[in-house]
Amino acid sequence: MLNQEDTQAKRDGGLATKSGSVRALAATVAFLLLTTLLLLFTSHSLAQKPGTRRPGASRASQAKAIDYSKFSHATTKHQAACSTCHKLPSRNWQKVRDYPDVIDYPGHDACVSCHRPQFFRSAKPIICAVCHAKTSPRDDVRFAFRNPARPRQFTIEFPHDKHQEVIARFAKSEPGPMFVHVSLRFSSRVTDDKMQTYNNCAICHATRSSVPTAPDGGWPDGFVPDVATFKSAPLSHAACFNCHWKSQQPVSDNCAGCHKLANPYLPVESPKRISLKFKHEGGGERKNHLAECTTCHINITKATSLRGLRPDVPITSCTECHNKEGLRQDVSKELAAIDKDRTFVCVYCHTSTVGKLDPPASHYLIAERPPVKRRDIK
Repeated sequence: MLNQEDTQAKRDGGLATKSGSVRALAATVAFLLLTTLLLLFTSHSLAQKPGTRRPGASRASQAKAIDYSKFSHATTKHQAACSTCHKLPSRNWQKVRDYPDVIDYPGHDACVSCHRPQFFRSAKPIICAVCHAKTSPRDDVRFAFRNPARPRQFTIEFPHDKHQEVIARFAKSEPGPMFVHVSLRFSSRVTDDKMQTYNNCAICHATRSSVPTAPDGGWPDGFVPDVATFKSAPLSHAACFNCHWKSQQPVSDNCAGCHKLANPYLPVESPKRISLKFKHEGGGERKNHLAECTTCHINITKATSLRGLRPDVPITSCTECHNKEGLRQDVSKELAAIDKDRTFVCVYCHTSTVGKLDPPASHYLIAERPPVKRRDIK
């Protein structure tokens, strides 16, 4: 039997062992708490510190990396005054134009001022592909200005109503010297009572010198319109700078007065026409189609913008000649042909893409009869 001293020693040893286990457990818990707090503090600090990337941030930034081979005016830093980069007129503009104009891309200074790291990154910096056909220090050939293969970034704001008023005032003025293309050349206005001329829309919209680009898929029915079919539209500053060089706002250095930033788009070069066979220079031997433009285009002169503008022509502009009692009955004849054969295709004004459709109600109204759908014809 153990004596009393041995029993007390064992009791004290057991207590010491339990006490040591408790201290060890407490130390472990304290270590875990401190580690957790440290991690939380570190994560919070990283989240608050500017420029510090979290795990996975590098992959996200790579996915959103800037493509320096493409230039966008929509970038906020690229929306300074146009003269910051573009110089008007460009150097050697006389080689391309007969009036001062922007004919080339900005110089290297415009790029290097902000993009020095990208500009000197390698022997062939990708940023050079914005302007240069080859990214090589030995080849300075640049793309055409504007590059036709790249989307447009601006639309043109042109108020027909204001310009019609100005043209009307000029038409009443006495014949005299006329400023041409801002090139200090003068020409006299010659008045010939035998010639039928209209000093209005034709100032900007002249007869085309070439057939326009065919639509995707080619011209319908293989009908290729000749140059007398369409009028041209201004494609440069040539017509604008007659008035807007320095004297009349928006002047030449106020680019934003006409050029409005838009979502990038590729312009449609082929014209859209319902009556593809109409010729502006047509009308038989007497050239009856040569008339004051607003005779047919009745809403253009009221337009304050090009957005949503359609050169709409009412059927009555045509039927004054082409469906007049005792003269011609072109519309009525084709409507009568549909009565006999609902698959008949109207071809006098239209190609088959339009001529096979139901004639609009306006055509029947001109013929003084109720409209009919092809499907209802037996």
